[in-house]
Amino acid sequence: MDVELNKLIEYLDNESSIIKLMVDHNGTITHACKYAEKLAGKKLSGTSLKDFFTDFNAQLDINQMLTKGVTKQMLNINTYRNLPETLYFTSIPTQTGIILIGEVNNIELEELRQSMINLNNDLNNLTRELQKKNIQLDQLNKLKNQFLGIAAHDLRNPIASILMFSDFVLESKEDEINGELKQILEMIRNSSQFMLNLLEELLDVVKIESGKIGLNLVKVEMEDLLRKNIKMNSIIAANKEIDIILNIPQPVPPISADPVKIEQVMNNLISNAIKYSHKNTTITVYAFSTGDEILVSVQDQGQGIPKNELDKIFVPFAKISVQATSGEKSTGLGLSIVRRIIIGHQGRIWVESEQGKGSKFYFTLPIKNN
Repeated sequence: MDVELNKLIEYLDNESSIIKLMVDHNGTITHACKYAEKLAGKKLSGTSLKDFFTDFNAQLDINQMLTKGVTKQMLNINTYRNLPETLYFTSIPTQTGIILIGEVNNIELEELRQSMINLNNDLNNLTRELQKKNIQLDQLNKLKNQFLGIAAHDLRNPIASILMFSDFVLESKEDEINGELKQILEMIRNSSQFMLNLLEELLDVVKIESGKIGLNLVKVEMEDLLRKNIKMNSIIAANKEIDIILNIPQPVPPISADPVKIEQVMNNLISNAIKYSHKNTTITVYAFSTGDEILVSVQDQGQGIPKNELDKIFVPFAKISVQATSGEKSTGLGLSIVRRIIIGHQGRIWVESEQGKGSKFYFTLPIKNN
């Protein structure tokens, strides 16, 4: 019997995954099994029992263990990974002190494992549902784009005809059109032009969202493009006595870009600057090379944008509180299209603005476009 007991003790000390500690009346560990020392990452004999456990084991009391007989409690130990591990400890008083046996509650672990399996199954079910919803949303988005494309395309021709006929009548001899009729025709023309612009921008949005932006990348001399664009927009700016200045401190290298799309970007930024600026102010277009990219900015002396509305301006159809200075209309789509075009060129776009002090729009285009 003694031989079998010795074999059991030897197994607990050297082979098992159960913690076995012998502690004297002073709370000093006099003997520890290999597993306990491996878990602690250090020799335990001669150390205080309280050092083996974490600081928040306030219920650890040696005197109570000695007087209460065999007791069980859940305690947290300090491991070599500096991560506390919770075990169930049985304390057995002896003549020389206490024997502490620490083990894992396998039933509790099994319940925890089952809970994890159930949670994982729930997560898989939610993931499948989310995938279904995403597919449905994608289908609805495609239907929406298809509808917008058809509607915009079908409406463009009749509205363009109304615009053309309005121009034709307005260009007739003045004595054939009385003042009131001319005003009505001008209103029809302006409304038709606005609706046509809106439809064109809707078609641009549909193309972009469908992944059909179709950039035609060619070698572009940015300085020439900017000068041409400013010359064209200066005619519109002259109606509000606004000057447009181009400032290029040093020659900028050519880039690979879609000139039509970049013209669209510049037209939108400059026309917005004109739209929200007062008479007798200046718009400055600035361009320079940073080495890897060209940075272009359009700065106005207009009303500026409130800080809490800056994050809205690149969102389709978003409306801000700032109003055009001469009652010009806005579709709310231009800047969102501009942003998509710049991102399509692998560039960046942002704005700095202060209410009452104007706005400054920036965008970059890579010099080496891959």
